[in-house]
Order: sequence, then C-alpha cells, then structure tokens
Amino acid sequence: MSHIGNKIKAGYFRTPDLQGEYIRKLLSFPHNTAAFDPTCGEGLILDQLTNGHEEIEIRTYGVELDKGRAAEANKHLDTVIQAPIESMVISHNVFGLLFLNPPYDHTMLGVGDDKSERKEYTELVRNTRYLAPNGIMVYIIPSYRFADKKIARFLSSQFEDIAITKFSQEEYEEYKQCVFIGKKKESARKSLNDKLFSFLQLMDQEEHINKHVTPLDQLVGRKNWEVPSAEIDIATFYTKLESKSDFISAIQNNKGFHAFKERTKPRQLEVGGNPIINIATGQLALLLASGAVNGIIGEGDTLHAVQGMEVVSKIVSEEKTEHASVTKSKTKRDVSVKLIIPSGKVKKLV
Repeated sequence: MSHIGNKIKAGYFRTPDLQGEYIRKLLSFPHNTAAFDPTCGEGLILDQLTNGHEEIEIRTYGVELDKGRAAEANKHLDTVIQAPIESMVISHNVFGLLFLNPPYDHTMLGVGDDKSERKEYTELVRNTRYLAPNGIMVYIIPSYRFADKKIARFLSSQFEDIAITKFSQEEYEEYKQCVFIGKKKESARKSLNDKLFSFLQLMDQEEHINKHVTPLDQLVGRKNWEVPSAEIDIATFYTKLESKSDFISAIQNNKGFHAFKERTKPRQLEVGGNPIINIATGQLALLLASGAVNGIIGEGDTLHAVQGMEVVSKIVSEEKTEHASVTKSKTKRDVSVKLIIPSGKVKKLV
C-alpha cells in the first residue's frame, strides 16, 4: 500500500492533489468569504481550493490536532489552531465554504457513554453548524460510509443542490473515496429528500457506485457551486484548552517559583573573617574535610597557597587486671596545615 494508504489505516488521509484540482474547478468565488477545514492537516487542500482569487479576499481557517501538521498548516492558511476540534468554540452560521474530510475513526467514550460514534457522522453534524445558510460543503469519506442511516438522513435533510461523486477512476480503485458537494438549506424546517436518502442507502454496493456515481473529472464543466459571501473576520474562533507555551512566562515570573528555586539551590560554603574563639583540632579537621582549608587564599602581596591534611593514627593501649587483659584502641586525628607565601617560603602552621 502507498504512503497515503498507510495513513488512511491510521485515520489520517490527505486529499490527493489531482482530486483537489477537480474539486477546485467545481467551485466559484464571486465574493469575499471565509473557508474552514476542521481537520486541516497541513492546510494544503484548503489552500488549493481557495488560491488564485486576487480580486477578492478569502480568509482561510483551520484546526489540526497534530503539532507538526499544524505548524505546516500555518504556512498555508490564515488562521490555524492546534487543538482537538472537540475543544473549539466557533461562531455558528459564518463560513461560506466548509471542507470536511474527517478522521476515519471512532469518538472516545466519555463518562456515562454506552457506545462511541463514528467521527464521519459526529464531525458532519458538529461542523455543519459553522456553515452559513446557502454555504457550500465538500464532504469526503469512504464510499460505504454514505450508506450509514444517520449520515444519509442528515445529508438528505440539511442540503440541497447536491451531487455525489467519486475520485477519478485510478485513485478511486485505490482509496474508495466519494465526495458529497451540497448547499446548506436556508429554511429552519428541513424536509427529507427521500430520493437522495434512498440513493445514499445503496452506497455500500460497488455495483451501484460503478453504475450511478460520476467520477470527479467527468463532473468538471457540467456542474458548478457558487460560494456565498461571508464575513472574513470570524468573531469567535478559539480553543477551550490552554497551550503549554502560554504558561511559561507566568511560571518564570511567579514569586513562589522563585522562592522554590532559592530553597533548592545548592549551597556554597563561604569562609571569611576571623573566628570568634580559637579553633579546636576537631573543628579544624571538619574544615579540612569540607575543603575550606585548601587552595588559593588572598591576592597580591597576601596571596597564599594553602594545603591542609588530616593525619589519622591509632593508639593502642593494654590494661591488665587480676584476671584479664583489656586492649583499647583510640583513633587520633592530627591536623597539618602548610602554606606557601609569595616569596616561595613554605610555612607550617599546625
């Protein structure tokens, strides 16, 4: 299977460039408008569909879960948010064009859910809310999924001026993808198109598709959808999830975080000044062990190289009693501190 075929199996499928070009030729943009792809991937298909209209302004919006693909989409689309589409808050009835190629997967089960839904259906329902009345939707899913009763009923009641088409012959044989193009109904009450509903119910039969579904390349020149005008600045378009990068500066400037850093910072031994009382041998041994009596001390005429050592020895004594002999061992620690002064003389302090 090809690279794209492998991605289909993983739930991600980028619309092939050739099929995107056929779809582009089926759309016209006479007015300023806004276009939206809720699972935009790298942003290439929405850019392809809306490019080449210098006389008008088409503002493109995308949402992508994958960080790498979202970064790439930012190069091609005007506004991209890296987030799950489920977390997005978006104005309803605002986009002139909706391009929908949802993941081929199930939704995640939530608390209290008995079953999961196919994303082809849930994303269709969710994102149709954002499409303006008379707006154009391009909806790409595997051919057999159109036969799903929920999908077939929704498409048959919510859209008019429709066409159901498929990828051109060679790529259809490999990917089995079909394309629904339609205009969102304007009326509040939406009756069911029984003829369309019955037609879609047969989309799980290859014989029906081969006989009655026209390939995209053969539809070009015979059909055209005009994308309506729409406000290019969408008032509400954000995710409810916070980005980790938004917290970095807040944490860095947080007083509690600075206090924590100070408390956990490694302590440095600072030795300076004269002791209040004479230093005992044991205390000097501790200074030697800590490294405080070693190295270069002073500067200029008072520069000294100091070396301290601790000499450990054992003193053994024997005590005899009337009936036994007791041997005692005592550890003795002697301190030796030598220094070299600038003139080269070596002095022994202890």
